[in-house]
Amino acid sequence: QPLKEVRVLGPRRSSEAEARKDGCELKRVAFRCPEKNFNLQEVWRKCYQLENKQWSVQELTGEDVLETSENRLPEFQAAQRTKKDNFETTAEWFQANNKRREYAENFAPIGPSWALAQLQTPVPKLPGVWYMHERQNQEGKHVPMLFFNAESGKYYRNRSTDVAYVPAKSRWLQTGLPHQSEDDRSMKMSHGSVCLPTASGRKDDLAVILPELARTGSLLKQPLPFADKPAALFLLVDGLRNASASEWCAKRFHTHLLPRLSAFHSDPEDGELVLVVKEALANLDHALLDSPARYAGCSLAVALLMGSRLVVCTVGGCRAVVCSPPSSEPVPKKGPAGAAPSTESTWSCRAVEGTMPGHTRIDIIQSQRRRRVEAYGPLDFDGRSGEQLRAASASEASLANLSDRDRAVQKALRAAHAFAALGLSRQEAIAAVPGAGKSAAEAIEAVLGPRRPGEPQVEAARSRVKAAGEAVDKMLTQDAFGVQQLAELFYVLDEEEGIISQQRAAALLAVSPGCGEAVASGAVHMRYQAVLSSLSATCPAEAQRGWEILREAMDTAGRPVTPVWVPPPEARGVEIPAALGLRDCKRPRRLVGLEIASEVLRIEPGSSLCLLLMTDGANSVQPKQMAEAVAAHQGRPKAVATQLAAVASEQLKGAKDEKDPKEVSVGVLAAYFSVKALEDPAVHAEAEAADSKKRKAPSTEVVVGPQPGGGLPNRIRVSHILLKWEALTTHDPSARRAAPKGRLQSDAEKELLKLLQILNAMPQGTPSDAKKLSAKFAELAKAHSDCNSANNGHLADLGWIVPGQSDKDFEAAAFDLAVGA
Repeated sequence: QPLKEVRVLGPRRSSEAEARKDGCELKRVAFRCPEKNFNLQEVWRKCYQLENKQWSVQELTGEDVLETSENRLPEFQAAQRTKKDNFETTAEWFQANNKRREYAENFAPIGPSWALAQLQTPVPKLPGVWYMHERQNQEGKHVPMLFFNAESGKYYRNRSTDVAYVPAKSRWLQTGLPHQSEDDRSMKMSHGSVCLPTASGRKDDLAVILPELARTGSLLKQPLPFADKPAALFLLVDGLRNASASEWCAKRFHTHLLPRLSAFHSDPEDGELVLVVKEALANLDHALLDSPARYAGCSLAVALLMGSRLVVCTVGGCRAVVCSPPSSEPVPKKGPAGAAPSTESTWSCRAVEGTMPGHTRIDIIQSQRRRRVEAYGPLDFDGRSGEQLRAASASEASLANLSDRDRAVQKALRAAHAFAALGLSRQEAIAAVPGAGKSAAEAIEAVLGPRRPGEPQVEAARSRVKAAGEAVDKMLTQDAFGVQQLAELFYVLDEEEGIISQQRAAALLAVSPGCGEAVASGAVHMRYQAVLSSLSATCPAEAQRGWEILREAMDTAGRPVTPVWVPPPEARGVEIPAALGLRDCKRPRRLVGLEIASEVLRIEPGSSLCLLLMTDGANSVQPKQMAEAVAAHQGRPKAVATQLAAVASEQLKGAKDEKDPKEVSVGVLAAYFSVKALEDPAVHAEAEAADSKKRKAPSTEVVVGPQPGGGLPNRIRVSHILLKWEALTTHDPSARRAAPKGRLQSDAEKELLKLLQILNAMPQGTPSDAKKLSAKFAELAKAHSDCNSANNGHLADLGWIVPGQSDKDFEAAAFDLAVGA
């Protein structure tokens, strides 16, 4: 029976014993039922449960944690084969040669680009006729990726993860059948995006569209030979604090995604595709946290098309909306005489909430709440509008206008450590003696007064203050000097507003700025190793937070003295609990995570959909407005994105509070996908035969307009309206006039959208309507177009165009249009 290989990524563990225990638990779930009832969803659900499971010492015993529990498949080394030149009889030579020819002819490997392995090529140490599938590594060298044994019909992959391929060190093990990739040419795809800057001109949002992902992968030496086609990538990034992180991620995300997609040779499951995107985002986030843009951040929405599957993932404030057409065409409503018939739009729009276990909206909210509790996060944050996460405790200045009771509550709710929850200053915390925690807790209890019903935040503050008093007294009883050192670390982070400067970090560790990682690590070991180790026994959570602050101070003091962008103190609060970057909100406390909402859509034959990716600035756009835009501009994603971005921009201007100068940019990406319905095989064969006869007898007839059989015309006449904006400084010989002063790209797109709406409102459907539409188009072109074609006769067109005469993208759109469209 063919072997099917499925890759499952378990939670990150600190020891091999824990990882093996996880693997055994996953195996029990996978093989609990007979294969006919095997449900991979149960495996993903168990994997999500293990992420929140901490194994005890008693559980990490027995056969599950032994190396033998891994049950790996047999591994084979690669070596060159020895050629047998001498045969005892001629019959033996003929027999061996015929056997080799039979295997080569009858047992061919699956997929493209296979080659018969030569004698000097190292292959797994097994007998048989070997085929090899190569790929280029990062150095540009061709190395084996897969081997196929024609005698056994088995495939083998390299288990080694080393960048450089060394045959003697490689380990080959049996793997599943390669996927016979399919190129679905019946799918039509169109896309467009609009990213509007803020009022000050800052462009925080960026869109990246790679419609030919397989071609991009080949150019970057990461081919996708076994992936379904078409393959495309859509990415929309929303910058937080500034545009540095969004620009950084937009340029690099595909470089983290393509190597993981290229490593697949079998048909990936839906969960594996989600896992690929999740791993790419995690590695991108890790690299961003060490980049100069570490303190900036971004939300994003990504869609990955692989054949008929569309993987949609969102992180942070970005959202994805799936718009589905009506089940049948809407019935036209007759309007006034001369007016265009109106159609009642029944497009349905729904937000992508996630369907994969661990990636649903409910799972994400629960994970975020659990993470904030573990990180001693603010208790007054639940993701609602206006609430913020900050790495430092609430400052006295921010609480100056509150009453004593409200000030005590807010201090406890927004405290970053136990000392701040008790309202202790730095001097009071350093001079504290055993019993100080209890005294401070009683003083706050007196300020809060008797309990009142309907005050959940006050009750949460009481519980935090009580726990903080007990923890401080426990630490003081254990080691008073260690408490002083720990309090100093906590208050340094508060005084620096959550981001320790290099000078302050160097002074804390008594080293010079830019001293290097080794020197900073030695200073930490000498000054803090003993005191924090003694506190770990009584209060491990507080000691662990102290170590996290030291790691951040060590990294800051040891790095080279280079400029790193740091947000001003008043701009260090964030309103979203998940994002890439934002190092101050992830280290030393994980207030912000990287939870991903994901869903896998299947585009069936005869169906279509429109996918909308929108940034936080477009959250005010309602589903009804989306449905109207999609229905009005079917097949024109650029027009859909322009209309929705304009709606969001107007709503932001109308809702803007003069006291709140916060600027928001708007980004919308729209993509249409449609698949033709399956044809009857007999009808399809007859059409193919007719097409082949036509190709054998070339015709000199001029064909205009799309043909009934799907063929393209050999020449067309096209009219277009082009608008220039002021930033276009390149000389254009076809330009009719210069761009108006002050016109932005967004202004030109809005003006074009208005012209399109005028044309859409005209009657259509009859030959006379088509003539009126052409005349109206020529009239608008002469009045508005900045292209010289507006002066070409009464049609204001480009004249006759044949394939290959103009730009490839322009011809692809123009030749696909119907006459009069």
